[in-house]
Amino acid sequence: MRIDLDEVCSCPPASLGENSPLREIGRSREGRPLPGATRGDGPLRISLIAGAHADEPVGPRALERLITWLAAGTGTGDLLNEATFTICPGINPDGRERNSAWANDPSPLLESYLLHRERELPGDDIEFGFPRENGRPARPENIAVADLLRENGPFDFHASLHGMAFAEGAWYLLNRRGPADTSGLREGLSSFTASLGMGLHDWDRKGEKGFFRIAPGFCTTPTSTAMKQHFENLSEPREAEKFLPSSMEFVSSLGGAPLCMVSEVPLFLVAPTPAANPIRGAHFIEVMKRLPEACSSFEDGRQEELEAIKDDFGLTPVNELAAMKLQLAMIFLGSGLLKVEELG
Repeated sequence: MRIDLDEVCSCPPASLGENSPLREIGRSREGRPLPGATRGDGPLRISLIAGAHADEPVGPRALERLITWLAAGTGTGDLLNEATFTICPGINPDGRERNSAWANDPSPLLESYLLHRERELPGDDIEFGFPRENGRPARPENIAVADLLRENGPFDFHASLHGMAFAEGAWYLLNRRGPADTSGLREGLSSFTASLGMGLHDWDRKGEKGFFRIAPGFCTTPTSTAMKQHFENLSEPREAEKFLPSSMEFVSSLGGAPLCMVSEVPLFLVAPTPAANPIRGAHFIEVMKRLPEACSSFEDGRQEELEAIKDDFGLTPVNELAAMKLQLAMIFLGSGLLKVEELG
């Protein structure tokens, strides 16, 4: 079969309400409803979440449209007979609300993002906040999502949709380090990414916090153990204790051997580092080095340093449709439901 991702992305976003495929699975810390859905009855079990980080708006929008498309059943072929989808499209509604000044715009301005973005600190991070026996108390959002996942697991595939503010292209994380294990998936996803006119973000963090480079554009998922070790090595035990299991670790604890993936699709593209540069992601590293001072100056009303970064590294906003299609392509290819030639 072939799936038209433009059609999926053009669906109205699902929201809680009468006749909605979504149901309320719990309430956030501030009392906002948490939506969840289960669609299909096939043997392949897929879990999808998005929005863990407050300043990453594209993932929730992609899943809200996917839910509408799955519920309509038009163009889905045999997908709902092949797979059962457990979907939590927005697991951080409080954070989403706090970023609404810029995140509701499908093409936000860099200046609006820098002025109004908010993000949780470690210890309040929903991605690394899933329940653990004898761990610190989890947020109500994590408990509600964990209950739904536990009810429908174990899973064969799990995806947590994320984003980066700045990157040289799309970056994909996997919980399997062996290159041969996912070579076909990586080749297909790289090809699809290129077909949308985007490159891959190649950043070698050399194992920091569990990030091990697999290949250009692909890296291992971080782990709570590695996060804790990072801060213990820095003699910051209080920071280390803030990390609970990630969604990938929690899903893996439910049994089986699920392939877990994280999408990191940028909001703003950085001009790619020339191949001749021996430092992978050098342009991205330089942007991140210069941004704090430029942001401080911008907040004080001086825009020169920010404009210089934009000029030096060609910062451009990523088209939201393309970003959603990359998120969905990772799901369909990563789960094995489709091949790259079946994505339109």
